[in-house]
Amino acid sequence: MSHISLSQDAALGPTESRPTAPAPTDGAPTDGTGTSRTSEPPPTRGRRGLHLRGQRRRQRGHRRRHQRRQELREHRARQRHFSRHDPPNIGRRYFLASVGSAAVLTAFRTNIAVDYQLTENTSFKVITPNNEGNRTAAKAFPGAAWYLLGGFRVSNRTAGRKLEALQAAMNERAPASYIGYSNEGIDVAQLFIAILDDAYRRKITSAYLYGDSFGGMVAVVLAPLLEQNGIRVRMITFGSSPSSIADVRDPDKRYIPVAGAVVPYLGFAGRLAAGIWSGMTNPNGQDMYAAARSGIRSSFDSNANSFILSTSQGTFLRAFPSQYDGDISTATCIGLLYDPNDFIVNAETAIAGWHALLPRNTFFRYDLPGTGHASPEIAPAEYSTALRVLQDTLQPLPQPRNGRRERYF
Repeated sequence: MSHISLSQDAALGPTESRPTAPAPTDGAPTDGTGTSRTSEPPPTRGRRGLHLRGQRRRQRGHRRRHQRRQELREHRARQRHFSRHDPPNIGRRYFLASVGSAAVLTAFRTNIAVDYQLTENTSFKVITPNNEGNRTAAKAFPGAAWYLLGGFRVSNRTAGRKLEALQAAMNERAPASYIGYSNEGIDVAQLFIAILDDAYRRKITSAYLYGDSFGGMVAVVLAPLLEQNGIRVRMITFGSSPSSIADVRDPDKRYIPVAGAVVPYLGFAGRLAAGIWSGMTNPNGQDMYAAARSGIRSSFDSNANSFILSTSQGTFLRAFPSQYDGDISTATCIGLLYDPNDFIVNAETAIAGWHALLPRNTFFRYDLPGTGHASPEIAPAEYSTALRVLQDTLQPLPQPRNGRRERYF
C-alpha cells in the first residue's frame, strides 16, 4: 500500500481555501501572523483615490485663503484703530526739522513786525503846523500852500525842523506844510493822494513845492499829477537836489541794488546792527561802547525812518528820471539853491541835469556857499534869505497902487 500525503488545503475540499493574510508593506512592522500594525488603510488606488486627494488639496487651499483674508481684515482694523486713537509714527529727524523750520519762520516774521512797531509813520500825511504864521498866511493867500518834501533818510522830525527854518519865508506866499513819509516805502501814488486830500480839505488851487535834496525828484514827479487835477504848481525849489544818481558823490551808491534786495528782510535785527555800525563808524569823540549805544538810540528812535523806506528812496533815486513823464507845465518856475562845494551832490552837474530835463521852464539860481548839503535847519538865515529872493524873482507879489510892495512878515 502506497503512502499518499495530502496537503492541508486539499483536506478542506475543492471549493474551500484558506484565507491568506495580506502581504505587509515594505518596512512595516508585522505581528507573528504577518498582519501590518499600521492604523491607516492602504492607499486607495484608481480614479476615486485621485479625486479624494484633489479634494483634500482644495480644502487645504480654501483654509489657507480664508486664514489670509482673516489676517488682512485684522491688520486693516488695527490700522484704523491707530489712525483714530494713536499719534502718528513720526521720525525724530523729521519732527526736529519741522519744529526748527517753524521756529525760524516765526522769528523772521517777528523780526519784521517789531521793526514796524518801532516806527510811528505808517502812512503818508501832510503836517501843517498850527501857528500864528500859518494862520495869517492862510488869510492873506487863500487857496495857496507850500509843501516841503523831505530828503533821503530824512526823518519826519527833521523835516519838521527844516520847515520851521523856512516857514517865515514861505509864509510870504502861502501857509507852509511838510509831507510825512510812510515807513512802508516811497509810493508816489499814495503821496499824491495825501496831498490831494489836503488840497481838497483846505481848498488849495495853487501850490509851491520845496524839494529837500531827494525830495526835489519827488516834486518833479508829483507836479504833473497835481496840474492834471486842477492844482497849479507855481514854483519848484530844489534844495541841493540831484538830477540823477550820477550827481551823487557818495561811493556807497553802488550798493543800492543790493540793499533793495536785502534790506526789506532785515527788520529789527538789521536796525540793531545798523545802529551799532553807525555809532562805531562815527564816534564823534566817544569811546566805542558809548558810540555804539548812541547809534542804537538813534536807530531805535520812533521817528526814524525804517530800512524799507530808506531802501525804497535809494531805489527811486537810482531809477530817476524814468518816473518823470515830461508833462510839467512850462509856467512852473524852477528855483535852485546849492552850495557850489556840496560834498554829497555835485552842484554843477545837478543844475545842468535839471536844465536838460526841464528845458522850457524858467530857472533862477541862488548859491549858498559854505552851508553844506540841504541844511536849512543848520543855516536858517541863509536859506530864508535865498528863498525870499527866489520868490521875489520868480513869483513876485502884485504891486500895490501906492508903489510900495506889501510884506506880511
